[in-house]
Amino acid sequence: MIPAVAQTLAELLAGETSLVSTEQIDFNHPGLRAKPGPRLNLYCYHIRANHQGQINSLTSSGLTQWFDVSFLVSAWDDTALGEQRLLYETLMSLLQHCALEETHLAPALRGYGNLAIAVSSLHPTETVAIWTALGVPLRPALCVTVTIPVNLQPPPTPANLQTGFATSQ
Repeated sequence: MIPAVAQTLAELLAGETSLVSTEQIDFNHPGLRAKPGPRLNLYCYHIRANHQGQINSLTSSGLTQWFDVSFLVSAWDDTALGEQRLLYETLMSLLQHCALEETHLAPALRGYGNLAIAVSSLHPTETVAIWTALGVPLRPALCVTVTIPVNLQPPPTPANLQTGFATSQ
């Protein structure tokens, strides 16, 4: 599910910023600069169980638990002004979405409705700690958190409903 969130965010940002395609968005360690020119880096840096808005539930798709997946989003370009422009475009794009609409989600995320998305800046001490831990000089970035479903067990079938145990395939 995490790659599906990254794919969804990349497609959204490639369509709503000055980036030409998802080829200009990478998911590697932000210190690795592979290509010159403008690009965004979406680095998945934190995953935690969500106990607030979503309820763990048993549905037709199985037992589902919800997790918050956080990405550190930074802009890279040949100039500081280019980076600032791209980061501003990214901020404006993401702020227009209070949720990621199901019709725009990667196929693995469909069937759960719209997914909550939050955009924030990091607290200065947290910012320093993250960049220091990554071994990258301090730079501006956004934190984008998406709440995603994770299926913990397969949906009930007639065989495992009778015995109470999942059957192996």
